[in-house]
This record gives sequence, C-alpha cells and structure tokens, in this order.
Amino acid sequence: MRRFIVHVDIDAFFASVEVLLNPSLKGKPVIVGGLPHERGVASTCSYEARKFGVHSGMALRNAYKLCPNGVFVRGNYQVYESFSARVFRILHDYTPDVEEASIDEAYLDLSRCRRLYPSFSEAARMMKARVERETGLTVSVGVGPNKVLAKLATKKAKPAGFFEIEPGREEEFLRGLPIDNLPGIGPKSQVILRMLNIQKLGDLWGLPKTTLHSIFGLGGEDIYLQSRGIDSRPLAVEGAPKSVSRETTFLEDLWDERLLLAHLAYLCDRLTLALRHNRYYAHIVEVKARYADFKTEIRRRLMITPRQDMGDIYRIVEELFLPLLRGSRLALRLVGVKASDLVRARPLSLFEPYSDKGERLGAAVDRVRERYGFGSVLTVREKMLDAVYPADRDRGFVLKTASLTK
Repeated sequence: MRRFIVHVDIDAFFASVEVLLNPSLKGKPVIVGGLPHERGVASTCSYEARKFGVHSGMALRNAYKLCPNGVFVRGNYQVYESFSARVFRILHDYTPDVEEASIDEAYLDLSRCRRLYPSFSEAARMMKARVERETGLTVSVGVGPNKVLAKLATKKAKPAGFFEIEPGREEEFLRGLPIDNLPGIGPKSQVILRMLNIQKLGDLWGLPKTTLHSIFGLGGEDIYLQSRGIDSRPLAVEGAPKSVSRETTFLEDLWDERLLLAHLAYLCDRLTLALRHNRYYAHIVEVKARYADFKTEIRRRLMITPRQDMGDIYRIVEELFLPLLRGSRLALRLVGVKASDLVRARPLSLFEPYSDKGERLGAAVDRVRERYGFGSVLTVREKMLDAVYPADRDRGFVLKTASLTK
C-alpha cells in the first residue's frame, strides 16, 4: 500500500525566530552565528541574506564580505529549542509516527491514520496552517510515498509552500531535477557526474548500478535507487539517541585554566539540562580539547552507574580535562563535553546507597530557570563568565550545540 510521508522544514529557522523576537528585522538580511569579526560560521540566514550568496556553514568573515549590510546576531539555542518543541508538539497531534530529523525538520507517516483523515492532503495542509498560526513561523511541506521523495518535494515547496507528488507522477517529477537536489550527491560527486555530462536525475537513469558502484562504492547503490525515487527506509520513531554534546569555539585562543574550567562548567550545565529534560542518564562522559594548532584530544570515562547530575559529571570532566591542559604548552581554541551510552532509568547499585537528592535538586533548578531564565541559577565557576563577559553571556565564545543525536 502506498505510504503517505510528509516532510516538514521550518524556513530559515534561527533567522525566522530572531525576526519574531525582533520585528524590526523583518525584510532585512539576518545572519545567525556570531558577529562579523568573530571566528565561526553562519548557522543559518534569512532568505534576504541568501540573495547575496550567504549560506549556512559559511565563515562569518566571508558572509560579511558578501553582505556588509547584514544584521549579524549570535543567537540563542535554548530559545530555538523551545520554538522547535512547540512545532513538534503540533506535529505529534496528527500521527504517532513522527521522526524528528533535526531541530528544524521532521518526517510524518500518516499511512496508519487512514480512518482519521478522509483526505491526507487536506490533513497535511491543515497541519501546515496550524503550525504557522500557532508559532508564527513559516514551514515548507513536501508530500511523497517515501522519505527521499517527500524531502525533494519540500525543496520544490520552498519557501513557505506546499508540494505533493501525485501518485503515478514520480518519474515525471524526478526526471528534470538537477543532480544536486539529491541528498546523497555532494559537491565532489557532482563534479564527477558533470564530467560524464550528467546534469539531471533523469540522466542518471542511463547508468547501470555497477557503473555507479565502481565510481562511488556503496554510495553509488544509494544514488542509483534514490535517483529513481526508491526508498524503503522506515521512519526512526522514538529511537533512543546515542549521545548529547555541547561545545564552545573561542573567539580568541585561551590558556587561562580557571576560565577554561568555567566554560566547561557552563557546557556541563547545558548538557545535564538536556539530559534531565529528556530523562536520560549517561554511562560515558567525554571531554574534547582542540589546541591552537588544530590538534584535537578526546578523553572519556565509563561509569558503571549512569549519571545525570551536574556536579558528578562536571567533576569527571575536570579530572579528564586538566591533564590535557597541563600536558600541553598550547592555548585552546575549543572545548566540548559529551554524554553517551544513554539509558532512560538509573539502575540501582548494590554498592552505593540510593539517593534522589541530585534529581530533586536538578528539577528544582529547572523550575527556577523556566520562570526566570537560565542565568538565574549558576554555579560559582559559571559566574566567572559573567565577570569576564558582563554584557553578554555568550560574549567571547561561540556556543555550538549538538542536541540529541541519533
């Protein structure tokens, strides 16, 4: 039976949230990720900025050269997560089969809800209208019989549109699409294919699977199938994440031990907040240090009893980090923390007395922050950042986050 897969993508997400929070930015080229002189890349940008050639992942300095009149903002990932959660809550009202692919996109499978919706297309349009009405954000929605076709349909719908690939018209839709539209074809693959005079997906159909395999290896088989709209992947629904991570890239290399530990405390606080919010405990804690010469060192520790508490995880991070810092004469350009091997419930230990003091304290802190903001409760180490960067919590460094990753 033909599946009905819906792909939802929030348009220029971070930039759109900034415009919602500050309506004076509407119609202006907004670039989120940092200030023009800072070291870092653009997380996203508004469609007005894209007209100048700015795109996600571009160095901020290069973005400024292309768009000197752009409005550069550092952004607030916690706010973006809040808006993302509001969008996903609406999507979950329409079907239990939802894959949250990233902070700004999701796949829905309405196939099991045939008795609820006389028309899937109308249900998808109503869902899009409700998201936009209740959040103020615009979304692009694509509909197809599988994930790859739904995502390609969304590209056709952008920005803020709706596009459905009707049954029986899949081949017509795919034939004329440029090869760079296919998710599995990156810049290097595009160069190779264009050397073979292949510009459209339809041109790929003349190449046998063995030829694509000889050129691209196993990836060639994926290209062969997806270029024909063949995709049997199920939605990854309610899958347990593998890790939660937070990291910071500094605007200038740092060597001060106390300041570096303050940054790590801040990252651990953000990381454990995500763990508590999603009710996960970590068996493995990891710390990452990148030096001025771009050499990266990673140290990790396995814990028999999984942890969620900020104090416990920070103490482990500090023990792992200090030898990395004191064993090198180079300053650091990046530090990061990661929790992995996650479980939903903390098992009891025969050798440790049970106590829920840490969980209760964390829940109390979360309630205060929910009402008064994250900065209302900080550890002594984190307060050092307020002393160094009094005007802006994120001044002096660029916070990068990788939330629950599959």
